[in-house]
Amino acid sequence: MSKLIIIRHAKSDWSGNVNDLERGLNKRGFNSCKIISRELKKRIDKPDLFLISPALRAKLTYENIFLDWDNKDNFSFIEKDLYYASTEQIKKKLTTKVNGFRNVVIIGHNPILNSLIYQLTTTGHNKLPANLVTCGVVIIEYPENTFKIPYFSNGQVIDYFFPRMFA
Repeated sequence: MSKLIIIRHAKSDWSGNVNDLERGLNKRGFNSCKIISRELKKRIDKPDLFLISPALRAKLTYENIFLDWDNKDNFSFIEKDLYYASTEQIKKKLTTKVNGFRNVVIIGHNPILNSLIYQLTTTGHNKLPANLVTCGVVIIEYPENTFKIPYFSNGQVIDYFFPRMFA
């Protein structure tokens, strides 16, 4: 089975006067990443592809969740579409990027991720939040061993968790 792991970036730092793309994480955001890293290790195999928003807070979320994983054999791409695009554009991008991979991580932003998780799944919606919180994780499973289906509409939500569940 293939898994798509969707993560909203961790809590951002609003203390400085920087543009939105350059905003980093605050202390709570860094702590949340440690919690999510630990919990993901219990639930998924090592991801083999990462698609990351170009925003600094998304890149820092990636680094701080997956820094101590053995990521020597994976691929990571900064995808500007994860910051600017519509759900349709992101789904089209997925069809060109994830074919042949088993465990794919997307790190991005709301409100687009909220819409995307519903469009990529047919079952398990009762597990989904009304709003994907910062550093919240949705794990979607697909029946194929590697991604093959265009637009990925047949996913099943198997898990949703976020840092405060473990505090």
